[in-house]
Amino acid sequence: MTFRNAIDSKDSTRGNGRFLNLGVGCLAVSVVLSLVGCQNLIKRGQSPDAKSISQLYEDKEPTTKYIGNLCGIYGLNFAKVEGVGLAYDLDRTGSSAKPNVQRDLVLKSLSSNSSVENPSKLLSSMNTEIVVIKGMLPPGIRKGEYYDLEVVTVGGSVAKSLEDGMILQTRMQPMARLGGGLKQGRTTGYGKGRILVDALFESEKGPSNQLRGVVLGGGKAKVDRPLGLKVRKENVPASTSMRISRAINDRFDTDDATGKKGVAEPKTNRDIVLLVPENYRQNIGRYLGVVKNIAYSESATDRVNRLEALEQEIGEPSKSGLAAIRLEALGVDGVPALKRALRHHDLEVQFHAAQALAFMEHDDGVDILKKAAKEEPAFRWNALTALSSLDDVSASIALADLLNLQSAETRYGAFRALLAQSPNDSLVYGKWLASDFFLHVVPSEAEPLLHFSRAKRPEIIVFGSDQTVGDNFLHVETGLTVRANGNGTVSVNRYTTEFEEEKNVCSNRISDLVETLAKMGYGYGPQMKMFRAAKHAEMLNTRLVVNAVPKLGREYSPDGDEIPAEKSEKYVAEALPELFRTGNERVTFVPRVEEDTVGEIEAEIKSNNDSQWDKMMNWFTDSE
Repeated sequence: MTFRNAIDSKDSTRGNGRFLNLGVGCLAVSVVLSLVGCQNLIKRGQSPDAKSISQLYEDKEPTTKYIGNLCGIYGLNFAKVEGVGLAYDLDRTGSSAKPNVQRDLVLKSLSSNSSVENPSKLLSSMNTEIVVIKGMLPPGIRKGEYYDLEVVTVGGSVAKSLEDGMILQTRMQPMARLGGGLKQGRTTGYGKGRILVDALFESEKGPSNQLRGVVLGGGKAKVDRPLGLKVRKENVPASTSMRISRAINDRFDTDDATGKKGVAEPKTNRDIVLLVPENYRQNIGRYLGVVKNIAYSESATDRVNRLEALEQEIGEPSKSGLAAIRLEALGVDGVPALKRALRHHDLEVQFHAAQALAFMEHDDGVDILKKAAKEEPAFRWNALTALSSLDDVSASIALADLLNLQSAETRYGAFRALLAQSPNDSLVYGKWLASDFFLHVVPSEAEPLLHFSRAKRPEIIVFGSDQTVGDNFLHVETGLTVRANGNGTVSVNRYTTEFEEEKNVCSNRISDLVETLAKMGYGYGPQMKMFRAAKHAEMLNTRLVVNAVPKLGREYSPDGDEIPAEKSEKYVAEALPELFRTGNERVTFVPRVEEDTVGEIEAEIKSNNDSQWDKMMNWFTDSE
């Protein structure tokens, strides 16, 4: 019985559900079985001395110890932060602030702002409203990076709508009601920007959808959120964290002002801080998965045997995911086996191998990643992220080709991946309009597609530069009339309360109309509202889709001619990459240890409200 057959007989019935549970125990059983097989061969005509030698080897256990067996990960959760701020620029849809703890906080903040002349009068205006601003700091976020905000009115508010309001710059920090009072952690960033109410996105037009919304990319981090490892056992020697750090740094390095440096730095005998290599920035979960599968203690013999076993396992679809990660963790020694796996007949095996090679900066699997993104929805988001991690022209060409597919998911996913890889590429380069949103006109040979985002940042993407509004296009709202003239042009008239009129004429191309409206002061929210109404009235010669990225279960809400996300019977046991995450998804791929994330009061918050802390809607604000 050979080593490979021993593994096959032991593990052939295991599927993807056991993806992360294969570890040292499984490997030990496999090695013991293989050595028993060797003993049986020795028995046939071998000397007693040979038999005793085999018995000695049978009693030995493999030396391989993975970092994940010893350490947990901290910093992989989303850290919740809040602020109490002021929404202004409302069209008399706000309310006069009632005396409460939130009003006191905002009044104190306004009083310290020299640009606000009369804070109390401002809080009494119908054009303002006190709001609670909520944010989720992503894992590994760096100082100066942006994240989305949720905005809701305070419980008991009589405001009518937050539509198109602006958030005054507000400090963001962890908060909680404890002991009858409000406790705040240290400031982790600031939030501001234009509110997009839920009514813009939801098919149900209930009053509550006017009183909550989002500010896309409105949060700005003031501090870095560190990632790291924590040795689970207490009272371990300092050499333990040093050995683990050395094993990680033998595999990974990154750049800083002084040049190349290792990514792992031991801080105590149990704590190791991790930097994230640039090519893993959009898939931190995978990076940490690879780190956990680095062997920090292994004999040369066991390393050779493990490499042989992994090459066999990657050829089995049910085992190929973990095998690819462990080959990726081996570094240069794992590359030949991964490249051979690209020739396997099964797309799942090919995909896992190609993904690992991409993060190792090898372009051999680019065509397979492109095929996986095109043909298999379950692999799409990871394949696109892997392509975006490659600083290689072949990956850019593959992503550009995917912009021509019919699938809205694939086109938008390829756009986002290409934007992350090459933000100055002419295919995806955008304009910042009305100090409010980005406009991208993207060449595409597929049917015209107009896409609005609901996460990361406000952006309108016109896939196909020649798409137009219909000759019957007409939009009328207070102060604005947009009318197609039937000759390839559109007239845009704006009226003010002073009875002044501004007139413009542009082509009937959607991109020209978007720019014209932006120059006249109409931002992302009003334009989304106009185009969605036009689509429902059959006045657009294009397909319109909002937020073609996956939620849990790989679905997004269909609206008008939007279609549900493509289905798949396959399952990838990996978290959604950061490139496509919004903060509502849970990380299940990498086990982690509990930790204090963004402030000294977090431990107290957890102890007082442990069962509710993970639920965004149960924060201290009692918002509706």
